Amino acid sequence: MAEYTSNDYLQIFRRVKLHPYQRRMLQIHYHAPEHIMTATQMARAMGYRNWGGANLHYGVLAKRIGESLGWRPLPETNLYVLAEFEKPGREWHWIMRSQVSDALEMIGWVETEQVIPEELDNIETFHEGAAKEIRVNAYERSSVAREQCILHHGCACVVCGVVLAKIYGETAQGYIHVHHLHQLSEIGDSYKVNPIRDLAPVCPNCHAIIHLKKPPYSINEVKRLIADKIIVSEIAVTVNDEKA
Repeated sequence: MAEYTSNDYLQIFRRVKLHPYQRRMLQIHYHAPEHIMTATQMARAMGYRNWGGANLHYGVLAKRIGESLGWRPLPETNLYVLAEFEKPGREWHWIMRSQVSDALEMIGWVETEQVIPEELDNIETFHEGAAKEIRVNAYERSSVAREQCILHHGCACVVCGVVLAKIYGETAQGYIHVHHLHQLSEIGDSYKVNPIRDLAPVCPNCHAIIHLKKPPYSINEVKRLIADKIIVSEIAVTVNDEKA
């Protein structure tokens, strides 16, 4: 293969303007355990219909980066620009190149810890805490935990089922809020978070409704609000039809 360094990839990330969803794919891949994931996992995290969609879009990104690097000729499989491959079972595993992961760290796109304003992604334990004042009381979140949550649960809202990209197009591909199922304001200074058990992906609308009261509505309570609204609407339609 062509020999490109972490700094080569860094310069490309700085120079080439990536779409938000393309950056999301890189972040999802980086935050997968040991930077290893499958096309099926990428599809679930990004909201693509199946592994083929993930393979196509990640391949387009890889080709774009490879061409910007001056990689000639491009590898037969474009994804080789970003990853190496193993097939220990039924699916191919994408192993992010160390040069790519290093460049993502250097450019600051995959900080280990960051503040997630929305609320505030083998399972590991993550520590959260340290209250801060940022207009509203927020908490220092683990971006790793957030991405592990999305990688496992996908980017469809667990309340209403919406995938934001189906409404807003590819700009919103893979975008979703992450809701903490426990009230962090009532937890001690340090809390061990299981990203699969303690976090859930929710759309901004449902997230806002969840926090309309204190303590917040549960996921099931908001689901019931939606179900009750649907029932009332159906009754209204039936009554109007009978009057007609």
